[in-house]
Amino acid sequence: MRKGDIATFYMKKTLRTEGGLDGRVYSGAVLQYDKNKECIYVQLESGQLTDLSLDAIYECKIQAENGRMECTGRIKERYCGIAGKTFRFEIENGFYKISLK
Repeated sequence: MRKGDIATFYMKKTLRTEGGLDGRVYSGAVLQYDKNKECIYVQLESGQLTDLSLDAIYECKIQAENGRMECTGRIKERYCGIAGKTFRFEIENGFYKISLK
């Protein structure tokens, strides 16, 4: 995974009792992958930061140069910085590579 790879996110499960699933798909560009902390920093390109729930499990799909990868995790931080609308996605159980033949 490299800076600039496109990542898409969709809500897989909500952790709130009164909330429903958000059916929207969000996309953004990878800014940084922190292997030690198992998290990805992403610049959001579609939607608003406040639309992303901190109380949900998201599926993440990344189209990288060497193929497509997927993982699940949670959004831990949302903020507007120098790079724009940015969030930190914490990965659960690592990545798995999708190979289509």
